[in-house]
This record gives sequence, structure tokens and C-alpha cells, in this order.
Amino acid sequence: MAELFGKDRTVITRHINNIFKEGELDKNSVSANFAHTASDRKVYDTLYYNLDVIISVGYRVKSKRGTQFRIWATNLLKQHLIKGYTINEKRLKEQNQKLLDLQSTIRILERTVETKKVDLEEAKGLLKVISDYTYALTILDEYDHQEVKMRDTSKKEAYLLNYEEAMNVIESMKNEFTTDLFGNGKDESFKSSLGAIYQTAFGEEVYPSIEEKAANLLYFIVKNHSFSDGNKIFI
Repeated sequence: MAELFGKDRTVITRHINNIFKEGELDKNSVSANFAHTASDRKVYDTLYYNLDVIISVGYRVKSKRGTQFRIWATNLLKQHLIKGYTINEKRLKEQNQKLLDLQSTIRILERTVETKKVDLEEAKGLLKVISDYTYALTILDEYDHQEVKMRDTSKKEAYLLNYEEAMNVIESMKNEFTTDLFGNGKDESFKSSLGAIYQTAFGEEVYPSIEEKAANLLYFIVKNHSFSDGNKIFI
């Protein structure tokens, strides 16, 4: 830090001591001793500080480098604040758009009911459209806020799908597409992905429900690029 801010080591030490003395940071939370082997082959305990201490010292030290640091840190903070506001504003607009879409769907259904006499089955179908649409919006909203919860998963034992059987299913589907890209494996990652969804920890399945297995298999396939480029559009 002395080199970083262009000040004597004693000045930096004084600032650090004041930071702890004034309660700005807790010493035990931001520092730790590590063994360090010096050039003389002797092992010494060296006190290391984390980034919080460096930032705090940077806002206290009086030097050209300290001023440059404060300008940089302030601009960076400003960018994060603006970016955060922009992201939140974007999410708000997206939520408003979802609400407008839902209102539009309901108006269409209202007009359908007004202009046509619907029977019980048709009425049930219309209600299901609204229910499914609002459910989808709820899931998307939970995903946006990282609050997706597991619900209504199947507890029955899942069918154990092996690699050979999965590849046979993929092979049988190739005729449904007009491209040679479909189902072309790049490596062994698809096989390992199938094994991963059946893994256990402490005697319990990591992905106990059918839905969790299916969701994570999809995730692994996309993440590992198990098939040649272009296959994601089929998923």
C-alpha cells in the first residue's frame, strides 16, 4: 500500500491503526496472518489486509496517487449506481409490459365470451389459458428476482435413462428435422450429464424429483455444449 499510494510505510500504518481505532473496520474481519518464507529462508508471520482496508486507506491518504485513487473509486461507484438504477428501471418496464400483455390477453378473452356463447368445456379452456399465462409470468418474475422456489415436484421414482437409450431416441428424431446438425454429439459430455442427474450425496439423490432431473439435464447439455453448434435452437 505504501508503494501504491506513494507514501511512507509508517504513514500507511498510522492510517490503518486509525481505521481500526475509529471502528470503521473490524481488524479480525479484514486481516489475517500468513506464514511467509523470506530470502534468508526463515519463515515469518506476515499480516495481510483485504480490499476493504486498501479502499479505506485510499480515502484517507494525502498524496497524488491517493487523489487519483479517490477519483477512480468515486467514478466507479457512480457507474455502479447508474448501472444499478438502469437495470432496476429496465426490470420495472419489463414487469409493466408483462402486466400490459396479461391485460391484453384478458380483454381478448372477454371479447370472445361476449361475442360467442361458450359451453362449459370452452370456458374451462379459457380459464386455463389465463391460469397458465399468469403462472408463467409469476415464474419469470421470481427468476428475475432470483426467488424461484421448487413446487409441485413428482416424488415417485424416476425412470433411469441410460446413454444408449437416450441416443437411440435422439437418432429416431432426426427425421423430424431438415438439418444434419440435430443430435450430433461433440464429446462425451452428454453421457456424463446423464450420469450427473442421478448422482447422490450422503445417501440421498442430489436431484430427487423428475422435474429437477429434467431441468438440470437441460442445463448441463447447454452449459457443456454437448452437441454441435446450432442444436440449442432445437431445445
